Amino acid sequence: MDALGPALSGLSAASAGLAVQANNIANQRSDGYRAKRVELAAQPAGGVAVQGVSQDPSPTVPGGSNVDLATEAVQGMALDVMYKANLKVVQAEDKRMKATLDLKA
Repeated sequence: MDALGPALSGLSAASAGLAVQANNIANQRSDGYRAKRVELAAQPAGGVAVQGVSQDPSPTVPGGSNVDLATEAVQGMALDVMYKANLKVVQAEDKRMKATLDLKA
């Protein structure tokens, strides 16, 4: 069972989510800006893929955007956990591969 592929897809998805989140925060005060969200989908072989980026349909405030910093903070924490969990899998797989190579040496 290959754990590296799904973990790498999770790292990629978390990175994409963090990039969209950073863009939302940077444009928080831009007139008419609508927050964006990364849409993720599970892959049949394991892992996750970015399906696309959607806009938050909630109304904007006059002279500003619909970016809510509290929502962005919570999503940022979830993306951080997602990234760290997938990184742990990559590190564990690396350690396992090194141990296997050491046995063969």
